Parts: sequence; structure tokens; C-alpha cells
Amino acid sequence: MNALKPLLKGILIACLLLLPLFASPSYGASPAGEVTLTPQEYAMLNSNLNELESTINNQLNTINELEQQLQIAKLTTSESNTQLLEVLSLINEQKNQLQQAKNSLQEQEKMLTEERLSLAKAEVYLNEQKNEITKMKIKQRNSTLLNIALGVGVVYMAAK
Repeated sequence: MNALKPLLKGILIACLLLLPLFASPSYGASPAGEVTLTPQEYAMLNSNLNELESTINNQLNTINELEQQLQIAKLTTSESNTQLLEVLSLINEQKNQLQQAKNSLQEQEKMLTEERLSLAKAEVYLNEQKNEITKMKIKQRNSTLLNIALGVGVVYMAAK
């Protein structure tokens, strides 16, 4: 890890030292005005700009790779062990919470099964009561019809 710091500093210093090479030496020396470039000068300027952009991108990629290597190196230190222990503790805590949730879910499933059974029993009882009511209505209707028939018979007999 200590070896990466001087390398990173060296790359940064090299970037800073190369930066003036690409900067215009007359920047700020003359008043702002129109600059006319020949097509060859424009092409050279454009080429230099592309080369500079490519160099910067390469250096940024190198810096990113070094940062990744630094992160990998950090993971092997004692800090990473502490972080791993913290993560392990969190995992165990979540495992316990999941177990509690599973137990709760099983309890709710048991209650739901009991409620379904109770509902099925209530439905059977309700159907029995409906059948009884239907039988009673049929008996009442038959009784009413019999009473009407007997009443008509009595009236008929009385009228004769």
C-alpha cells in the first residue's frame, strides 16, 4: 500500500509537469482578438488536442486501475477484517429476523387453517339450517294447503 502512494504521486506530478507543454505560451500575453488558422494549423491543433485527450484518458484509466488495486489492498488489512465481522454480525441479525418472520408466518398459517376449518363447519351448519328451513316451509305450505282444502270441504259440506 505504501508503494502505491509514491507511484500515484509520481503520476500526478508527471501530469502537472506535462500540462504546461500543452498550454499556449501566449495565453494572456496579447489582447483577445480573432485568430486565423490555416487548414494545416487547424489539423495540427486538432491532432494535438486529440492526443492530449487520449493521454488524459489513459492517465485517468491508470489512476482508476491504481485506485482499484488500492481498494483490493485495503480489503486485506485489519480494517477489512473488522468490516467483515460487522457484516457477519449484520447477517446473523438478519438471519434471526428471518427466522422470527418464518415462525410468525407458520403461526399465521396455522391460524388460517383453523379459521378455514371453522368456516367449513359454519358453512355445513348453515346448509343444514337452510335445508331445515326449506323443509319447514314445505310442511307449512302443505299444512296451509290442507287447511284450505279442509276449509273448502267443510264449507262445501255445510252448504249441502
